Amino acid sequence: MLDFTVKPKDLKYLIDIKHHKFWGKMKDFKLGKLETIALQVTIISIVCLILTKLYLTYMILTVLFLVLNNAFLPLFSKISTENIFENETRRKIYSATEDKYVISLNDLRKQLKMPRATLEWHLFVLERAGYISTIKFLNKRYVYRSVHEERAILHLLRGSKKIKPMIECLAFNGKVRIPEILIDLNVSFENIRDLVVRLSRMNLIYYELRRDGVIYVTDRGKLWFKKVLDTNILN
Repeated sequence: MLDFTVKPKDLKYLIDIKHHKFWGKMKDFKLGKLETIALQVTIISIVCLILTKLYLTYMILTVLFLVLNNAFLPLFSKISTENIFENETRRKIYSATEDKYVISLNDLRKQLKMPRATLEWHLFVLERAGYISTIKFLNKRYVYRSVHEERAILHLLRGSKKIKPMIECLAFNGKVRIPEILIDLNVSFENIRDLVVRLSRMNLIYYELRRDGVIYVTDRGKLWFKKVLDTNILN
């Protein structure tokens, strides 16, 4: 009787033969001119399809942003400067900032006994109209009248002992290195970012944070920061 069983070494031999035949054919295989052109066209088509999908996605997101923007902007634009104070709540908020140069958001909310969301909305409207300004300083938000910005910032700095080392450096050295002062104050730059922006807008400092991380004091700023440290001067 004939034995038709395949032994492992015979199976390995058959696989090796097929392997060599396959790769041998692959080595001999060459694309013709038409096949090369067809392959190039296929690759270009796939790339174009991917780019088209990305572009369509970008266009859809752009249109969606414009739709949402146009949907919400009219709500804000309906409130004109003339009728800002027709709302009693906004009148109360604005009046509450009259007696104090600067007030924290929490203190203002407690004083008016108003929900935070309501207060935030009306502050947004007043700030957009240019009557009120808000500043984030050392993890707290403060509110003040825009026309009294310089006086409000002065009182805010005088009331903070933590920021005093930075003010002293600006007043007497004319500059301060951001990385070093942040370590001394034990705060992140986010805690003083708004302050730096306001001081720059008031032409008291200028800075090149990306280049050397140093804040420099202007000629006007030298006197101003000394005035911050001099508690005998009220305004």
